Amino acid sequence: MSPDAGGAPVVVGPRTRLGRELVARARARGETVVVIARHDRDVAALEQEYGADPGVRIRLAGDADRDAAARIWVCALGPVQSEDRVDPSAVEQELADLAGLVTPGAHVVLVSTVLVLAPTPDRRYYAGWKSLVEARVRTIATERDAHVSVLHPGRLVDRNAQKSLSDFVHTPYPKLAGLVEACNSTGPLVRTVGLDARMWLLFRGARVASVALTGRPGRAD
Repeated sequence: MSPDAGGAPVVVGPRTRLGRELVARARARGETVVVIARHDRDVAALEQEYGADPGVRIRLAGDADRDAAARIWVCALGPVQSEDRVDPSAVEQELADLAGLVTPGAHVVLVSTVLVLAPTPDRRYYAGWKSLVEARVRTIATERDAHVSVLHPGRLVDRNAQKSLSDFVHTPYPKLAGLVEACNSTGPLVRTVGLDARMWLLFRGARVASVALTGRPGRAD
């Protein structure tokens, strides 16, 4: 990696919709950006997408230079969709690869899900894994004197040319990308993102409060 990429943001999960948004925004500002590929298939896909752009540096996980990790934006780690089944060894490898990027003073921004905070029975497997990933990322950062911010969004949507109710209730990808970037200037934080996410927590909290006050078990969902 060339010296001018030393302060470049690093995107883990660059093939996600959020990852692509972060890369596009960084390049629009004229920043070099490092994108991390999980395997050779990712390398091929990223080269097809960004190979003509000298400002996008593609690095295979585990091979990225440590001096390029002042800002690490984690868009995907562990299960991506709630229906994904998880290979524990694969998650351990992803965490090890992330650990190799984190240097003292770095700021890791992890995009998780609001389901971690209040899962339903059918999402507990997914939420449990995401919660474990969050805990492990915090441990990695602590061991390396780095910082962590965690964003818990609800549903993510593409922004239409015309503003819609969906843009108000859910979180457009460009808005979430802006919040990811802002974490590096505001300092470590934990934030629930989106009106739908906040409403979800209120609803789940009300159900728990109802059970606590009435003593009735209620429905399992």
